Amino acid sequence: MKLKNILITTLLFILLGTKLYANEVSIKTDNLTYTTEENITVHATNMLGDSEDWIAIYPKGSSNDWANVIAWNWTDGFINGSITFERVPVGEYEVRAFFKNSYNLEAKYAFSVLGLDSNVSLQTDKNKYSVNEKISVNFEHMFGDSEDWIGIYPKGSSNDWGNVIDWEFTEGLKNGQITFDELPLGEYEVRAFFKNSYTLEANSSFSVVDSDDILSIVTDKDEYNVSENIVVNFEHMKGEINKDWIAIYPKDSDIDGSNILLWAYTDGSVNGSVTLGKLPIGEYEARAFFNNSYNLEATYPFEVKHKEGNSTIYEDGENGLSPNWIHQMGDYPPIHVDNDGFNSNGALALVTQWVHNTTNLALYYLPLHNTTQKILEMDIGGLSNFHIPNKPANQVGYMSHFVIGVAVHTTDGTRRMAWDSFLNHQNVSAYRTTNEDGSNVWLYYPSPVEHVRGFFGVDIHLWEHFRVDIEEQLKILEPNNKVISVDYLFLTGGFLDNIKLSSN
Repeated sequence: MKLKNILITTLLFILLGTKLYANEVSIKTDNLTYTTEENITVHATNMLGDSEDWIAIYPKGSSNDWANVIAWNWTDGFINGSITFERVPVGEYEVRAFFKNSYNLEAKYAFSVLGLDSNVSLQTDKNKYSVNEKISVNFEHMFGDSEDWIGIYPKGSSNDWGNVIDWEFTEGLKNGQITFDELPLGEYEVRAFFKNSYTLEANSSFSVVDSDDILSIVTDKDEYNVSENIVVNFEHMKGEINKDWIAIYPKDSDIDGSNILLWAYTDGSVNGSVTLGKLPIGEYEARAFFNNSYNLEATYPFEVKHKEGNSTIYEDGENGLSPNWIHQMGDYPPIHVDNDGFNSNGALALVTQWVHNTTNLALYYLPLHNTTQKILEMDIGGLSNFHIPNKPANQVGYMSHFVIGVAVHTTDGTRRMAWDSFLNHQNVSAYRTTNEDGSNVWLYYPSPVEHVRGFFGVDIHLWEHFRVDIEEQLKILEPNNKVISVDYLFLTGGFLDNIKLSSN
């Protein structure tokens, strides 16, 4: 009889042990993360069912001592059920389950409470889209929950689910981008929500319009050298004077003014271009704005690199002169000067032929026909031992005023551009002349260096390097024009060496 009781007791113990193992206590919050504005709901299963079973919130990693309890409650004897606690401060926590008023831990579950960021930012990459464009939405400072989401609504509609046109979870990201499919014509809003709720955190408006109304900006090239100005072409600006503007920002930088590197008003033009300055090596974006605001209307990316320059030498005076010179006017052809020049064994002398100190009859041409290199360079001297044939014997090394010029083909037609240090002497700025019918356009500029030697006390030994960026100079007088090719060089005199076109 005793053996039978022992066997029954053992069997009950085994069965009971199996049952307890299979019905292990489970405890879990309904979210992994909460805000400081949310209550915490705890779900427990397989509790003992005693009236003094209890569940508490502790700091994560703390001991079970009563002093560490943040909040607690009896289970009121339930085996499976839920308890809701009032919100708690920011921190890392655990909910813990205990039986029969003890401190013997039965189960625990970790969760976090995060502070609300009131600076949620939501912005489409454009304010207007055409019907065939995808909608890109940038967001910042989302809560970071896996069920944070962003939806597209008709502008002015309620947040009800029935009004949602398209939507996506943010996949737990706090900062990022979501791309939505194309939309029909209309006025819309993107809206941000936390944790699968309908509580609006941020919104931003945009429109889908006919493609003919879409603002477009594009730089004139996708890659620039560090020596080049940035040119931005635009279409469909509003045309408001001193209100529409275009700026250059570092790529992906915030829109605020502190990140602006270069900027200009569009001067009331609806279509046109603006020429901005040079930039160091880096990745950038051109951005367009209306009405003196920071509401982004359009953007275009580009890059600035350091490219090794290359040059085409057209005349260096070595081993004679180029056979391509054309002597158009004057009594003296181009003269080769042996054993002299700027760090070389030869140079070129072109003789000025002034009449009554008012007219120079000399004119020389050199074909260039270059579509890729637009920086004109040469060395101006400096031939202190050379005597110009039509100068008095005591004027060895003297050179009168002369003009350096190029004929270029541009998007607006042929232009003749001329540099003369006489304009420097007279404090004359760059200017433009044309025939009455607008043809035969000439653009005149002060020279970057002195052309004269000997006269006015200028040192006859002096060599100076003449360098002009033809594209940049063109835009001084015709900002919306662009050089297509540099066709030929023309000069009315000079001691010259190392004539070339360069790309940098």
